[in-house]
Amino acid sequence: MRYTAKNSDMRNDIMINVTAFAGERINPAIGEYLERSLDSPGELSTELVVGLMRPLSTGELKLVSTNPSEKPSMNYNFLAESFDRERCREAIRLCVRLGEHEDFKDILDHRISPTDEDLDSDENLDRWMMKEVTTYSHISGTCKMGPVSDPLAVVDQSGRVRGMEGLRVVDASIMPNLVRAAINPTVMMVGERMSDLMLQEV
Repeated sequence: MRYTAKNSDMRNDIMINVTAFAGERINPAIGEYLERSLDSPGELSTELVVGLMRPLSTGELKLVSTNPSEKPSMNYNFLAESFDRERCREAIRLCVRLGEHEDFKDILDHRISPTDEDLDSDENLDRWMMKEVTTYSHISGTCKMGPVSDPLAVVDQSGRVRGMEGLRVVDASIMPNLVRAAINPTVMMVGERMSDLMLQEV
């Protein structure tokens, strides 16, 4: 489900997906089991996942040395902007209402998380969100495309890296903004377009 959050001028900035899993949940951000467990091993559960498709918060990717084998430093800076937190709180509370709807009574038995205490105040829900938040899709926008006048633009409209000869970037990292759709086909279209430009020597 996609919809536009209250007070947002960014159309379809929220997406909600339904997933299912069995056993303990793993936090994909750190690859470890989350603190909570299901009532019994192998129990099937359903999860409503909120996707903030147009966050205002931006992260940072930095080189830590001149050694190309050393991993860069990445800070996602999740939910740093208050409007991001506001929209996520709204979407989570909507998910809770959906889960409690009469039409789901034969499918859903009880809510595991967030707890009633988590939902009791914005402050509590913010703390819960910061424990749960992770990337919703593929990472993008780390070397954005843009005009020469943009100091953060790493590549031009043909994917050429500024300040280097014979190097182009053609993947999700050059997107100046997140797409509000599946990112895979978008990257494929970017690749098709860039290959055409390279063949035309543009």
